[in-house]
Amino acid sequence: MQLVKKYANRKLYHTNRKQYITLDGIAQLLQHGEVVQVLDNESGHDITASTLAQVVLQARRGGSLLPTTVLAGVINAGGDTLASLRRGLITSIGGLGVVNSEIERRIDALLAGGDISADDAGRMRRLLLGQAAPTLEQHALPDSNDVDRLKAQVDDLARTVEQLLLDRQQ
Repeated sequence: MQLVKKYANRKLYHTNRKQYITLDGIAQLLQHGEVVQVLDNESGHDITASTLAQVVLQARRGGSLLPTTVLAGVINAGGDTLASLRRGLITSIGGLGVVNSEIERRIDALLAGGDISADDAGRMRRLLLGQAAPTLEQHALPDSNDVDRLKAQVDDLARTVEQLLLDRQQ
């Protein structure tokens, strides 16, 4: 973790490198995948969030590719859900339809491959796509294969219980 202290004179000091650093320098650290924490030197309070906001604003003035609508969406999201934040950000850059289609495709593939149940697929759709909970008519009813699998599982369980009871009596 890269630790930066902010002094009363508004200067930022990179304690790991033992030198002063600019907001651009912090941006470069972040772009290289570094984790940065900024502390107020006097109070010791963590001021990382406000410093990173300054980094974003400075990058915006320099002609950043981050649109104002994205910044507004991040601020407005506040305590909103992850799905709402994702929708807001992606909508502002024009890719919501593509992303939703890809999410649907992947959920369908997991469901078809037997990796998740229909209930799990519905829950993922609700969480990731913000879809309403399905009604009773939308639920997939079990077919004969589902019933046969369930019967086989019950038979296996019954045999296991019988064997345990026999073992216990001996």
